[in-house]
Amino acid sequence: MSLRKIAANYIFVPGYPLVKNGYVVLENGRIADVVDTGGVIQEIQGLEFYGGMLVTDMLLTMKIKLPPEGELIPFLEEIYTRFHSVPQGIALLKGADLPRLAFRPGACLENV
Repeated sequence: MSLRKIAANYIFVPGYPLVKNGYVVLENGRIADVVDTGGVIQEIQGLEFYGGMLVTDMLLTMKIKLPPEGELIPFLEEIYTRFHSVPQGIALLKGADLPRLAFRPGACLENV
């Protein structure tokens, strides 16, 4: 069994609330849990940290086009609802305006 723990500024995946400064536990590349740290990430052996928002990798596999502006959470909720996404793996949304939880030009998705 392969476990990874990946932290980010924000996490928003189907079936879990928005989490700030938490981490995702991946088991064999699939989301097993999302841990809300109460906003404080502590050192944990093997914890990887990425700047941005962790989202479902469905956005990458379906090649969802990100808007140049607009609110992040309503956009993601609509995609997750429309495609009945079940969390699989994760991707990293980089370049967004995280303090405002909004898209901005140049935001992109990457594999983690």
